Amino acid sequence: MRIVSFGGPGGEQPGVLVDDHTILPLAPVLAPLGLPGTDTTHLLALWPTVRPLVAAALHDARHHIARANVRLGPPVPRPGKVIAVGFNYPMHSDAVLGHQTAPTEPVLFLKPPGSVCGPYDPLIKPPETTALDYELELAVVIGRAGRRIAPADALAHVAGHMIANDVTARDVALGAGLHSPLQMQLVRGKGFPSFCATGPWLLMRDEHDERPDSEPLNLRLSVNGQARQDGWSSDMLFDVPALIASISDTMDLLPGDVILTGTPGGCGFELDPPAYLVEGDEIRGSITGLGELRQRVTDEDTALYGTTTTTTRTLS
Repeated sequence: MRIVSFGGPGGEQPGVLVDDHTILPLAPVLAPLGLPGTDTTHLLALWPTVRPLVAAALHDARHHIARANVRLGPPVPRPGKVIAVGFNYPMHSDAVLGHQTAPTEPVLFLKPPGSVCGPYDPLIKPPETTALDYELELAVVIGRAGRRIAPADALAHVAGHMIANDVTARDVALGAGLHSPLQMQLVRGKGFPSFCATGPWLLMRDEHDERPDSEPLNLRLSVNGQARQDGWSSDMLFDVPALIASISDTMDLLPGDVILTGTPGGCGFELDPPAYLVEGDEIRGSITGLGELRQRVTDEDTALYGTTTTTTRTLS
């Protein structure tokens, strides 16, 4: 089952894709039963109870709406936290760290929930950066709370998987240099609004024979039609169970939390010469079975004061 959100920024509500062109809103299905149908986080927490009801309502066309007529937001519009994993693919790790010893445990940082946006929303380029970069990632969404979760039990806590673009302003994140007391400004460099596009849908684990957990997934990203990233989830240094176990040693994992599992090689800073994103660039990112995310880079001044708005349908 593919969970989506639809509606204006900040006012999204959850739905389910009946097919590639049709959405079943969940509010009218669940409200008569006294169940919350407007908050995705609550929906994920109740999914074992809610799923049979949703499945039974899928072919009731009374509430169907056309996907083309609405904005798709991030599948989880208001995550409690977004936990990102650094250096989890060897090629990307080598590009950043050089050929040092690989990390012996996952390297974690947090992205602000306010950086999350929809799969077709523009990527807003802030004036503070001239080194805007992409990072295509497999995102894991938590459906069941836990702390100190054993690797063998980890997948039981996963609601599903989706695409994410962990955008980075590299000059903001690292521009001060490692000898400066400011050093690694990852929250600043990765935390601007629109720096965490997700979607177009959240593929629930109970509907795909656990493929994102058991088979390699191909991650591909292009800029203006030029292939940039082409990697496989099987190349991760730490797989999803290992990541969940490690993260949950440090913090509670709650329904709706999002884990970004790292990016393969091919980011703009790795190219010779580096190729950073500029206004007008079109990004397309896909992962096996999870659809395609499409964004247009828009300067912040254009988004705020020009003709381009922060919710565009030109790429959807």
